Amino acid sequence: MTDNCWMKNYYAAWDSADADEICAWFDDEVVIEDVPTGHVSVGAVEARAFVERALELTPGTTYEIVTTIADGDEFAAEWIMQPAGMRGTSIGTLRNGKVATNRDYWSPAREKQEH
Repeated sequence: MTDNCWMKNYYAAWDSADADEICAWFDDEVVIEDVPTGHVSVGAVEARAFVERALELTPGTTYEIVTTIADGDEFAAEWIMQPAGMRGTSIGTLRNGKVATNRDYWSPAREKQEH
């Protein structure tokens, strides 16, 4: 899948804070890695627990998508988590149109403000 329009829908699911909607994007054997914290979730059950915990810890969060890239079944997205202004990147793969792997890299530093 070289079309990266699906990523807007994927991040809209995160913006909705609906765990069912988010998890519907995951392959049954998904591997989610939050690199800065060292957390790894393997499979649909662990991924759902990760999603539910993330939603609990960050209520009201939305993702401003800066850049998306898709090449075959590989993807990357640069985002800013609002309202915190935290910048990050997700890199991963798809399997049958669903997220098979997702590695998030982020920094707690806020986005740079223009002066």
